[in-house]
Amino acid sequence: MKNKTIKTVWELWEYEVWGNRLDGYDVNNRFCMNRQYVINLKVQKANEFLPSEFTFATPSDYQLKKAFGVSCAIDTTGDDMIIYVERESDGYPIGELCCISHESLSPIRSNDN
Repeated sequence: MKNKTIKTVWELWEYEVWGNRLDGYDVNNRFCMNRQYVINLKVQKANEFLPSEFTFATPSDYQLKKAFGVSCAIDTTGDDMIIYVERESDGYPIGELCCISHESLSPIRSNDN
């Protein structure tokens, strides 16, 4: 499995944000930046050498920042299929990615299964 990657396809959504650092931020609307954004993910193993071992994949911070065109430090929440991205310094909501190519990325299951 050395250096194995999988091709994933995501919908990339950018937020229209109201508010400020002092009063807080609210997402007013979202806009689809790309309906077929491709990210090649590194396949990793969890619970290695145990009966419950499985493979998973997730975008790196570098890949997420590249997708949104930002250079700031980011925080993420969500799960393996929907990732919410915000600016680390003040919690400013940047956007979200929704995986459309797979049924699950933890464990990895394609939509073909």
